[in-house]
Amino acid sequence: MQKKLLQSFASLGLVQLINYVFPLITIPYVSRIIGPEGYGVINYATAFVAYFNILISYGFDYTATRRIASDPASLNSVFSEVLTARIYLFLLSAALFVVSLFVFSPLSNNKTVAIIVFCSCLTTCLTPQYVFQGMQYLNIFAFTNFIRGLLNCLLILLFIKQADDFVVLPLINLLLGLGIGVFLIVFALMKFNVKFHFVKFKSVWKLLVEERMMYLSSFVVSIYTTTNIIVLGFFATSAEVGYYTTAQSLIFIVINVINLPLSTVLFPYISKSFINDTEEGLNVLRSILPILIYILLFVGILIYFLAPFSIHLIYGNKFDNAIGSLKILAFLPLISMINTFLGIQTMLNLKLDKDFFKVTAMAAVVGFLLNLLLSSQFGFIGTSYSYILIESFVLGALYVTLLKKGINLLLIDRFSPSALIGIFKKIVIK
Repeated sequence: MQKKLLQSFASLGLVQLINYVFPLITIPYVSRIIGPEGYGVINYATAFVAYFNILISYGFDYTATRRIASDPASLNSVFSEVLTARIYLFLLSAALFVVSLFVFSPLSNNKTVAIIVFCSCLTTCLTPQYVFQGMQYLNIFAFTNFIRGLLNCLLILLFIKQADDFVVLPLINLLLGLGIGVFLIVFALMKFNVKFHFVKFKSVWKLLVEERMMYLSSFVVSIYTTTNIIVLGFFATSAEVGYYTTAQSLIFIVINVINLPLSTVLFPYISKSFINDTEEGLNVLRSILPILIYILLFVGILIYFLAPFSIHLIYGNKFDNAIGSLKILAFLPLISMINTFLGIQTMLNLKLDKDFFKVTAMAAVVGFLLNLLLSSQFGFIGTSYSYILIESFVLGALYVTLLKKGINLLLIDRFSPSALIGIFKKIVIK
């Protein structure tokens, strides 16, 4: 089991690294052509469409993964239910998006980009990530993402030559995303002999009601992680949105290369541990957390001190204003990782979905008000402070909520050098 777990993490880590190695080749080229304003237009549309992606995803990458991991025989029914539900949710999203085009001026001023970015929701609809997670077969993502990254790099260098070509960026992402999504769903059908049947709307509605807490939690989290860009768009220029999203994108590279693979790989593994023995699952988390905290603390220090060098190297002098924002967000990967382990890895595996939702809902309200205040007063710098403050608030709220349940994952004795050495020895022996 440990060998398979490490292989899965290595595969997903490689996937995420590939996702950002190729962009690190193309970004210095593209950023110097389209500038902060072009990035601002694309990133605003992407942030807005994220709401629809969350609706279509509906948290199934966690809930469906949990169902498949605990009962592999349910694969056919889970796959059919989830895909049918996502088709309905995509149609609903399309209707809401059309209305949004005429209501939100930043979208209506750039309709072409907005429509292209929205069409990428089809990728979310089709991609059966929950199947591969539940069956713990994640190596395929390394291959598909390498192909996607390579093609994306080549197409960008071929077709983006001037500032107006920024529209081509989301179009390339759309076409490659759809291609990969179709391939993955066909591969899943063949590899696991999955049989799809269209589920009746009554059954889909029942599923959506049953899994609503995971969706609502994801939605309210987006209010303080994504709405900051939407709010900023009302008080700042596209260039200022570009400065903030540039810093945020660099932070998300770290989060997606380290945090996301860990979360994706460990969720089904820890789910099984909790099914066998709750204390066993908690001990796994208590052992892993100190190692990750030390690693990401070091990473945060590096990000802070290398912020000027990173911005100049990757984006160029036009993005100097993003340096301050990047420094403010330097320790976000650390806080985000702890929140993921306290919330998703612990509370969801313990079926504390409602408690998790209460924390995120409270954070959404506080975060929105804080973001509104700081963004309107201090622009994109205020948005940066708002993000780091609200994530810190979530960390504290999750920790206190678990303590009230008699659960403490951050044990001081696990952070000692001798404890860390012991953990490494166990991993090596196993």
